[in-house]
Amino acid sequence: MIEIVILAAILLPVLAFSAILTSMHYPLHKDVLPGLPDLKAPRRFYEGAYRGGPPVPAEDDDYVSSAREHGRKAGIVKTVETFVKEYDLTTASALEVGCGSGLLQDLTDQYVGVDLSLSAHRFIRRPFVQASATQLPFPDGAFDAVWSIWVLEHVTNPEQALHEIRRVVKDGGYVLLRPAWDVDSWASKGYEVRPYSDFGWKGKLIKASIPVRSSRWYKLFYARQVRILRTLFTVLSGSASELRYKRLEPNYSKFWVTDSDAAVSLDFYEVFLWFHSRGDECVNCPRQKDFLFGGTGGRRETMIVRVNKSERSESRDMSFPPRHRATGFAI
Repeated sequence: MIEIVILAAILLPVLAFSAILTSMHYPLHKDVLPGLPDLKAPRRFYEGAYRGGPPVPAEDDDYVSSAREHGRKAGIVKTVETFVKEYDLTTASALEVGCGSGLLQDLTDQYVGVDLSLSAHRFIRRPFVQASATQLPFPDGAFDAVWSIWVLEHVTNPEQALHEIRRVVKDGGYVLLRPAWDVDSWASKGYEVRPYSDFGWKGKLIKASIPVRSSRWYKLFYARQVRILRTLFTVLSGSASELRYKRLEPNYSKFWVTDSDAAVSLDFYEVFLWFHSRGDECVNCPRQKDFLFGGTGGRRETMIVRVNKSERSESRDMSFPPRHRATGFAI
């Protein structure tokens, strides 16, 4: 009896702590509809970032060369190059959503780049369209493949972007996504890189808590629990998952750290669930039960999805009303 009391005295506070963290980290935000997000601030920020001076090689532009170097160190070119070869997409029609300086524009024969910033056009030698990821000006099923690198976390309405990406891919086509997953809420104000003297007492507490909140053991108290809850709610709803995420306050004035300008924080499993619940297949993901209950498969940085637009899978997708449907762009 004493052992049971001791065990309960240990477990109850742990369970309570886990429940509190799970409720704190449960993603409550979703796309704001109806209406379109205000793109003035991000467009102004990225226009300035890519504008530079007169047309110059990307390597001579400070902002772009820095972004390209970051991409090379992360193996982005190799990742997409392997994707193109493995799925026989060299001669396929491919769309890059958020093409930036065009680092990946030569990986397929039929490439089209889209970017929110018109200034990015000076780096692109292939077909280019200025557009938002939430309003892609292409007909349904226009591309064999779409990829998007470090973009979705900057999109105010990311589910709308996912719908548009999925719409313009052919049935059986592929989507490669590599956003910055799980962007920290403290990134926009640079808590990690700024001294304690920059902050008041609340800011000092936030900065001091970062090592704990970034630790693996801390996440054990809520990450898997949130994923299980999200899966249960989707199953019980009987329809496709509605994307949930944490909305952030992007900093468009001071770029303290990578993703200070992020607008949302996305979880890998949440995006996996969004596609999976629509009948699509993530070809490089662990099994769903391994996501939820452990196993040999860990999370990857890159998600590759084979899109299934069967009548059954499309009928389940009732979470988003039809939006922009342009048909005037010739591939």
